[in-house]
Amino acid sequence: MHLRLRDALALTTVTYLLCVSAKILYPQSYTDILFVYYAFVVPTNNGIPYHDYSVFTASAGYVYSAIPSILIWVSGHAPNVESFLATMAFLTYFFVIGIVYFLYRICAEFQIDRGRIIAFFAVTPSFLVLSFYSWDITAACCVVAALYYALKKKARLTGFWLGLGFAAKAFPLLLLPVFLKEARTWSDRFEMLSTAALGVILPSLPFMIIDFHGWFFTALYPSGGTRWGVYLENSIWLVVSYYQTVPGWLIAAATWSLILLAILHVTYSRYSLIMKLWLIEAATILIFPSYPPQFNVWLIPLFALNPVFPLIPFLAFDFLNTAIILSWFTVDPSQAWGPVWDMFLARIVILVLLLIWAARRSIKDQPFSLHNLMSREPPPHVE
Repeated sequence: MHLRLRDALALTTVTYLLCVSAKILYPQSYTDILFVYYAFVVPTNNGIPYHDYSVFTASAGYVYSAIPSILIWVSGHAPNVESFLATMAFLTYFFVIGIVYFLYRICAEFQIDRGRIIAFFAVTPSFLVLSFYSWDITAACCVVAALYYALKKKARLTGFWLGLGFAAKAFPLLLLPVFLKEARTWSDRFEMLSTAALGVILPSLPFMIIDFHGWFFTALYPSGGTRWGVYLENSIWLVVSYYQTVPGWLIAAATWSLILLAILHVTYSRYSLIMKLWLIEAATILIFPSYPPQFNVWLIPLFALNPVFPLIPFLAFDFLNTAIILSWFTVDPSQAWGPVWDMFLARIVILVLLLIWAARRSIKDQPFSLHNLMSREPPPHVE
């Protein structure tokens, strides 16, 4: 499909506005953005994240990184909840158009069907419902930007964007070993690590200066139900714990051991760069004790960039994902083998099948593999 950049940006803008409009017109519907507004912004009279939020952390749990914190503080100057949501939507929009821009550049320069940006990203159920729900889209944008510059062999920009991604959400840190492995020289790896550190520090520095202890404690050791990552939500651990009580420390130990093994295996595998990133993100989501529907925002850009994945199974997976959040407040989400359980287990089964499907594909079928990149002509300049 011959899709122009402005068309992709325009269509994505329309779908994003639909998502935003639903949240503003019906502010009684839950989003993480509204939760933070009422739990932290209002009680502190738009206090400084980490510093002024720490008194509420024990009961509510503030677990958001530096970039979302900046967006929250800026939006918090709005006089009411509707203005807060509108300001937040405007600020988040820059990440939305950023992710589309980098997706388009990758597709155009490496001969991937540009229409996949629409089918697998801009009009997907997860984007329509969850692009303006939490701040996952900010980190996803940074990861796609880091991927673009990695493919262009620009180590400094790769590292910087990956660092910004970690300053938006924790999961991009798990992708760092793959990017380091793909770097050509040790000099490139050093530059990537240096600029990644810069990308993390720059957004975090104001909070570190104002209250280092509050920033460090809240950012690295969030309190409440998410401590040690054992809050169970829509994951296979929920089923395990239903039949057998499992200590939180054991779930945490098993989770991180399996994630680290998956990262190690994928990093040194023969998969292409894009496949490695997808496999690590998918494995992390499957293994982690909490799989809220907004996590799919991490995955949909990589679905768009990887022609290995067919549309129908992907749509079934993504539709089930949004059906969970749309049903969450109409039925009891904790009901064992109730509607939400059935949907999240079906979603997990499809994701496992997609993971197996992707892992068994020939290396020649994967974009950005060494075989395919060496056989291509240099990418043309694309307007």
